[in-house]
Amino acid sequence: MNATLGDVLVKLLHVLIALSRKASLFACLMVMGLGLNLSSAWAASPEDGVVLFENYCAGCHPKGGNIIRRRKTLKQKSLERDGYGALEPLINLIDQGQNNMPGFADQLNNTQVETVAQFVLEQASHTWK
Repeated sequence: MNATLGDVLVKLLHVLIALSRKASLFACLMVMGLGLNLSSAWAASPEDGVVLFENYCAGCHPKGGNIIRRRKTLKQKSLERDGYGALEPLINLIDQGQNNMPGFADQLNNTQVETVAQFVLEQASHTWK
């Protein structure tokens, strides 16, 4: 399998994820059925951050809020107060989790975790608009 086919499959996966969760599940099953590992081919982009955040984070953190613990938001002031105002600590939190927040190491690869962390910091700096 060459890198070009991997790139095409990753782009297809991005489109399917954007269309619907059922389509993304179908795409994941196809990729798993083909025995492909696309984690190294995943190219991080701002659009990926949006998609990943919507799929993994927005259920508990809509618009940077927190439906479980109101004080633990993804707003700039809260992130800085809690020690997550920089990329590395936020990556560790997303990867490993803490307290009520689950870790996503089993669901996201390193690039995806970093992409989500960058998206969160970018949105926080723009007050989640």
